[in-house]
Amino acid sequence: MPARVNPDVPGEAKLLRKVGKRIRALREKRGLTMAQLGADRRGRVYFERQYVWKMETGRVAPSLAALSHFAKRLDVPVAEFVKGV
Repeated sequence: MPARVNPDVPGEAKLLRKVGKRIRALREKRGLTMAQLGADRRGRVYFERQYVWKMETGRVAPSLAALSHFAKRLDVPVAEFVKGV
């Protein structure tokens, strides 16, 4: 189950929204749908479209494994998601 945003951690919600917007922008730039981002190049689904939407809108905190998967699909380093945030 994905981690929900913790209201007790100052700034977490804002950070997650910024990271999600960065991932969405990279996804759209590459012309991928949410479903394609959640799947590998062969089409095996690792993350459902709904999870990708929740992550892009800052409603859930993605795991490191999820961030690693998204970075591979977008051909960027994981650090690109938090660069300048």
